[in-house]
Amino acid sequence: MRKLFILLITVLFIGAVVYVLRMPILRSFATFLIREDSLQKADAIFILSGGGYDRGNEAAKLFDARWAPVIICTGGNEMPQLCVFNIDTLESDMARANLLQLGICDSDIVMIRQGTSTKEELKIILNYCTKHHFKRIIVVTSKLHTYRANEVFRKPLKDAGVELIIHAATNSRFNELEWWKSEEGLIAVNNEWIKTFYYWWKY
Repeated sequence: MRKLFILLITVLFIGAVVYVLRMPILRSFATFLIREDSLQKADAIFILSGGGYDRGNEAAKLFDARWAPVIICTGGNEMPQLCVFNIDTLESDMARANLLQLGICDSDIVMIRQGTSTKEELKIILNYCTKHHFKRIIVVTSKLHTYRANEVFRKPLKDAGVELIIHAATNSRFNELEWWKSEEGLIAVNNEWIKTFYYWWKY
């Protein structure tokens, strides 16, 4: 009976501690995934596919601040939601369209309409950097994607003599540090953790 009482007290104590610390614990699921570098002048800004609006907005700010002289949009995934309007476009096209609306000249945008995953985009960006002798690049992606992008990109680029600067674009639809307060945030954090574990396991 005494052991059962001690076990009950222990469970209640742990439950109370978890409840008190629930906000920092939940927040840590997002903060672990956020890895961002200090900005430096670079040869180019690359926008990864998957968020042409937010990432495009951030890339335009960097370009206007003259952190790099060109913006390169990657992404070969289709946008199935636009099929109802008979619009055949890719994620890279959406990023370019957003940049043009933000006042970026078409001549300052390079399109690479390829890449359907972070791993594929690494190969594309690595080849482009080698071909154009880039020494430092800024890669713009979403905050929750920065950890995985850093894990995938940094070593291969470093081995090729290219310095990587990961820069995060804030999500316009939910607060990453309060992700549990919206359905979209819940889905985003869940998906990114699944992909992170998958990349750990496979690569």
